[in-house]
Amino acid sequence: MNAAAPAPGARARTYRVEVLGCKVNQCEARQAERILDDAGLRPAAPGEAADVSVVHSCAVTAEALRQSLQRLRRAARAGGRAVLSGCGAAADAAAAGHLPGAAAVPAGPDWAAAFARAAREWAGATVARCRRPAPGPAGAPARAFLKIQDGCDRRCAYCIVPRLRGPSRDRPADEVIAEAARLAAAGHREIVVTGVHAGLYGGDGARAALPRLLERLAATPGLERIRMSSLHPAELTPELLRAWADAPAIAPHVHLPLQSGSDRVLRRMRRGYTADGFRAAVARARAALDRPSFTTDVIAGFPGETDDDFEATLALCREIGFGRVHVFPFSPRPGTAAAAMEGQATSEAIRRRARRARQVAAKLAEAFHRAAVGQNVRVLCETRDPATGEWSGYGERYVPVHFAGPAGLEGRVVPVRLTSSDARGAHGEAAGGE
Repeated sequence: MNAAAPAPGARARTYRVEVLGCKVNQCEARQAERILDDAGLRPAAPGEAADVSVVHSCAVTAEALRQSLQRLRRAARAGGRAVLSGCGAAADAAAAGHLPGAAAVPAGPDWAAAFARAAREWAGATVARCRRPAPGPAGAPARAFLKIQDGCDRRCAYCIVPRLRGPSRDRPADEVIAEAARLAAAGHREIVVTGVHAGLYGGDGARAALPRLLERLAATPGLERIRMSSLHPAELTPELLRAWADAPAIAPHVHLPLQSGSDRVLRRMRRGYTADGFRAAVARARAALDRPSFTTDVIAGFPGETDDDFEATLALCREIGFGRVHVFPFSPRPGTAAAAMEGQATSEAIRRRARRARQVAAKLAEAFHRAAVGQNVRVLCETRDPATGEWSGYGERYVPVHFAGPAGLEGRVVPVRLTSSDARGAHGEAAGGE
């Protein structure tokens, strides 16, 4: 234990927040920081012991939950109060109870209010009424995540998230627009519109809600680029695609999770589409948008998946030509339908298929990078290697780009001519200022 750390019951002065998992978690971690700021705490300096150490956790896979709990134990050993927040706390709230002075704030409809109440207790403050704080700026200086929705009404057979986060809930549109304006005023040039299932915004009975929200976001002064997060194929409606196409600020990059290319496996997954339905969604997007790029997720080793099913997934990935494929080895989550299904694959079979899928994904990425050579792209500058002077960032279609440039470009959008490519991405030369 760090001798400088205060006892868990002492009045807290400093905090540190660690985050694992998805874009929603990244956004909520920044919200947790704002809540702690509002309670009167300050961020612990590098190397300084924190009075409150928050692990905003993930439980989408068994490995993600294991890593979350590992970080919680590490935080507890450092002294002070260790806090398990988010999905990991909803999946295993008892984990915090085994650690002296630890606390759990589970994900769900009341997470923000519960976290605010706890923060005031840790700080020794007393406030009669809980005010739900607005999320603070999120992500790197160049990019921010904008959460528009929480929870999920779909019941995919493998997914634990609806049980952890509850039903779909929208943020009011005016609140979303106000936050977007604040993020733009803070200097963020790109926002990522995200949610546990952002495509459910407005519900099935109000399909115009998401297109209208995107139209309003695209009109926000100071925002140069808007990127949509994950969508279900059925959510690529004519209304949404029309709003997308009419707003140049919305990047022509579509993240469309495939999960499997086998109709039989898709039925077992309860995904609600077929391989041909997925192809049709891609075709709709290609017809409506300007040369869109596609990224996806696939699951390797779902219960009952045969070699032929797996090959169908790889074949469809090659056919679509995804720029990036996120490969998830199947992880049985307690309480989900998939965890109880017959035909559970062995750990070795799952690892073998995941390894093969990643090999295909690497080849597709290289082809995606290679196809971008010769193009002029607008790159959001994110990081710079001081040793080489090379900036890294992403173009509109999510091509990772590297180019040499002077210091001070962070957060700016720079036109770059792409001249070569490799496994890392495309390389080019800056074509001038903004």
